[in-house]
Amino acid sequence: MSESNSDARDKPVTAEFSARWAQAESTLDLACCSDCRACSLRCTASVPATEEEWAGIRRLMERAPEDRQAEIARVLAQSKGIDLGDDVTITMCQFFDMDAQSCVVYEARPLVCRLLGFVEWMPCPIERVERPLKTPEALALVAAYTEKPRRTLEEWAGDLP
Repeated sequence: MSESNSDARDKPVTAEFSARWAQAESTLDLACCSDCRACSLRCTASVPATEEEWAGIRRLMERAPEDRQAEIARVLAQSKGIDLGDDVTITMCQFFDMDAQSCVVYEARPLVCRLLGFVEWMPCPIERVERPLKTPEALALVAAYTEKPRRTLEEWAGDLP
């Protein structure tokens, strides 16, 4: 008996990834991130996400109360360019609130966003994270994650403003 496409999308990326993420997440101390915006300049466009992650973001947006949906629409409509000077401009993620300097879909953010500040190759910019993931564990987690195809959030969004 085969699963419907929506049932398959709601399942974890892979059993191995699911187990590795649960183990990693249990060791992360997110308290040090409370009200901190130091990582926000890393919230640039072209964030990779699996179909399951995109489905989670869509569910969050569709099931949100009207006021939250209005907030999400406001954020999606913002200009996302930041001029860093010397002819360097970056484009922020479509879900990055330029006013609040935070993610409007934080609860459903993709793995790469969850790892910001907690892995050796994307360390906390203000060295606040006392217990980052050990590199072998982080690499195994990412290897399991990459078993599923990914697209950028912009590619998944297609017709979102």
